[in-house]
Parts: sequence; structure tokens; C-alpha cells
Amino acid sequence: MKKLLILLSLIMPWPVMALDVFTCEPEWASLVKEIAKDKVDVYSATNSTQDVHYIQAKPSLIANIRKADIVVCSGADLEVGWLPVILQKAGNASIQEHGENLIYGSDYVKTIEKPNRLDRADGDVHPMGNPHIHLNPNNLLRVGQIITEKLSNIDDENTDYYQKNYADFKKRMTEKMKEWQMKAKSLNGKNVITNHKNMSYLFDWLNIKTVGTLEPKPGIPANSNHLKLLVDTAKKQDIQFIAFAPFEKAQPANWLSKQTDIPAIKLPYTVGNDVKDLFELYDTSINLMLQTNRK
Repeated sequence: MKKLLILLSLIMPWPVMALDVFTCEPEWASLVKEIAKDKVDVYSATNSTQDVHYIQAKPSLIANIRKADIVVCSGADLEVGWLPVILQKAGNASIQEHGENLIYGSDYVKTIEKPNRLDRADGDVHPMGNPHIHLNPNNLLRVGQIITEKLSNIDDENTDYYQKNYADFKKRMTEKMKEWQMKAKSLNGKNVITNHKNMSYLFDWLNIKTVGTLEPKPGIPANSNHLKLLVDTAKKQDIQFIAFAPFEKAQPANWLSKQTDIPAIKLPYTVGNDVKDLFELYDTSINLMLQTNRK
């Protein structure tokens, strides 16, 4: 029997193990799957109903990041409250800070809304700029190229596979970008109010202007005095809609909507629930914004 097992092991190839990819957010998990498909096992530390700013460094996160071949996160201090802790406890040199297989998407794109000063009195500001980079599809393409290169370095036997999938994704995304921009043309130059500046890249890409936030300062919850000031803002400026994310409280947006007769809409922000991939993320967001129908 022992000789038979040895013979079979020589004849039959060993099963190929998929790479483990740890992502901090669902958008990066979706992007990795577009490029690597069945060649990887992808884990997302968060989901579409969670605010990534406020995640606990749970043992389950440590266990999953410990076995990761590649880690993909937004960076620019978005995950600063929990990612450094689990990286340290993972004990994996290649995914530590400055490790070759730790990808911060914000390192490869031009961030917006960099603060002119750093003062805790200004709220939860990000020194390196707005970290919510995935809502500009151009940024997805740049980060996707880096992911493709990293996958190819680790798994060079499948380099052609990864490059082919990325090229296909880039082609489809580039075509859709033209379609989305034409479809959203009526929103160009429109004014909006948001809860937090986590939609800024989407609005910047579509030339939509954020003229106010429900938060008086970044990370500070809406309060009655600030909301009353926004009522005055709405009277002075033509506001298209008030936007908030699924993980944000709807009450402030709905209150302001009732006071001003401006539509309040919940934009998906990332992949999850009814939004199955990055293409549906943009389709859904643009369709919801267009439904506000304010001329």
C-alpha cells in the first residue's frame, strides 16, 4: 500500500493552492477578484454596512491577515485605528509597513482635499488627503495595475492570466466610464450636501460640487445648530441632493431634507448587499443621483 501511495504521488500532480489576499475594504476585494478570479482566496476585513474608520482589531482579522500573501488597503490613514495593530500581531514580514506585499492604494494615486494645517480642533482630518479613493474609477485602474504586478511577482506562472484579466477589466471599465460621464452630464456643476466627505472622489470625477457636510467637522456627528446653518445654506444655493452612506445615520439627512424639500439619498459607497461588483457600484450611484430630478 505504501509503495502504491508513493507511485500515485509521483503520477498525480499536487493540488495548486490559491493565493490568500487580505483586503481592508470590499471594493479592493472586488478589484482583486476581477484580476485573479479563481486563483486567489479573497478576504475583506469590512463590509458595506461598516464605517472603516471605526473597526476593532479582532482576533479573526489577525488570523486572516497572518496567512495573507498580499494585503490591499486604501491607506492615507483610513485604517490607522486598527490595521497597524493586526499587522504587528500577524508576524508576516512581507506585509508589514513598507513590506513588499502591502499595497496602499492611496500611494499610487493623486489624493484630494489635503488639509492646509493639522490641528485636532479641526476634527478627524487625514494629513495625506482624502482616503476614499475608490470612487473615482481612474484610481481603480491605477491600483489594479499594481495588484496585477504584485500577483505576477508572487505567482509568475500565472502572469499572463493576471495581465489578460486586468486588460479585460481596464477595457470594460474605460468603456463604462465614457458611458457614465455622458449619462451623468446633467449633474455637472450641481451643488450637493453630504454627511462626510467620503463621496468626494465620485463627485470630483463627475464635476459635482460639495457645498456642505452634515458633520460640522470631520468625524463629529451632526448637531442641531449646524443643521440649522445648512438650512440657510440651502436657501442661498441650489442644492441637488443630500447624500449619505449605508453605514451613516439617516436622521440628519432626512431632517434637512424635510426642512428644505431637497431629496436625501443613500448612495451605496462600496460593493455589497445589492451592489455585486464595481460596475454596479457606479451604475447604482449615478442612477440614484439622476432620480433626484432637480433642474
